[in-house]
Amino acid sequence: MDKLLKILALDERVRVYIVNDTETTNEAIRRHDLWPSAASVLGKTMAIGLMMGAMLKGDEALTIKIDGNGPIGMVCVDSNAKGEVRGYVERSHVNFTNKKGLDDVYTLGYNGYIDVIKDLKLKDLFTSTIPLETGDLAKDFTYYFAKSEQTPSLVALGSLFDVDNKAKVCGGIIIQLLPNALDEDITYLESKLNILSKMSELLKTYNNLEDIIKLIFNDDYKVIETMDVAFKCPCTKDKFAIGLASLGKEQLLDILNVDKKAEVVCHYCGEKYLYDEKDLQEIIKGVKK
Repeated sequence: MDKLLKILALDERVRVYIVNDTETTNEAIRRHDLWPSAASVLGKTMAIGLMMGAMLKGDEALTIKIDGNGPIGMVCVDSNAKGEVRGYVERSHVNFTNKKGLDDVYTLGYNGYIDVIKDLKLKDLFTSTIPLETGDLAKDFTYYFAKSEQTPSLVALGSLFDVDNKAKVCGGIIIQLLPNALDEDITYLESKLNILSKMSELLKTYNNLEDIIKLIFNDDYKVIETMDVAFKCPCTKDKFAIGLASLGKEQLLDILNVDKKAEVVCHYCGEKYLYDEKDLQEIIKGVKK
């Protein structure tokens, strides 16, 4: 089971979220038949989504939408405060490499935007949009936190893939200064940038996330919460039936008379739902009412 840790560090002047979402990424690969660089981009975006979801409370949730006008197209991730995440990319069969390995920047593109939509269970959704300027998700989300949430942050992400297209590791870390942070804390974190730049290797070397935290903060930290995280989609056949009902009686009758069945595929998880003649007749009855 993948894990996420919530941590306070540097005498509780810094908060940290760190996640390993390797199994989660492999589940997305299985569901969407992702090629490596598409899987890397989605896996890293899900890591960010899980960490941002861990900043929420109760039934609050958020959606991240990224469009860098690159080969992968739109990237969409939903997450919540319970450690649940789901996501998809517009084009899953994408793979580009460079001298350093997978080329996430070319895959995603860097001429577009990031939307973060938060459902805080208030009257309106909270939406924030920033330009996607580098295509490096760690850098662009560092900018997001500074610009949209006025929270000085460091974001590091990493992924490595095997020859069978499965993720060896995937995950990330978000380090944020709290209002009581000192100038010396900024200097200290800047001294750790070289370590954080090697997130892929850190995740590969250390199976226990807390070992990475010790490497950065020595013993000046405490774990506030450990969460299990996983790919989970709340879609059901009944929920999609409501969507079919919205087509209206006339269109549903056309489907029933011509095709005798309907199939709906969930974008987020790839699950397929088949509605036979009996199912369609029941949905039509509901529309009549």
